[in-house]
Amino acid sequence: MVPEEQPVKPYRIAIEWTESNDFVFSCDYKSSVGNSSQTSIKTAHTHWFPYVQRAMGNVLKKLRKEPIAFPLFLISLAFEHRHLLSEIEELLSALHRHLNRQQGEGRYECFIRGESDKEVSG
Repeated sequence: MVPEEQPVKPYRIAIEWTESNDFVFSCDYKSSVGNSSQTSIKTAHTHWFPYVQRAMGNVLKKLRKEPIAFPLFLISLAFEHRHLLSEIEELLSALHRHLNRQQGEGRYECFIRGESDKEVSG
């Protein structure tokens, strides 16, 4: 009899910015049932999400207490919200596809960049 697969559950996310305001999104996950004998799995993907990168760049500026043009930020958010939501949905879909294939503890990592001229994988 084949053991039944147990779903994994995310329990921590982290954002780590680079000097170019691109960032790494990571999500740690573990089995939803007790201890797991699986080894840690680490994957890396790269996505071009210019709207997410720009929005998170503004979050970083606010965290560092740097000034941002808040009215311009709100106006751009109002006009670009569909693109931003679409990119967030794509990122979460990639995370969920990865989680659905896992059985033990691990980490999903995705490098988010705002430039499209570099190779994109994943």
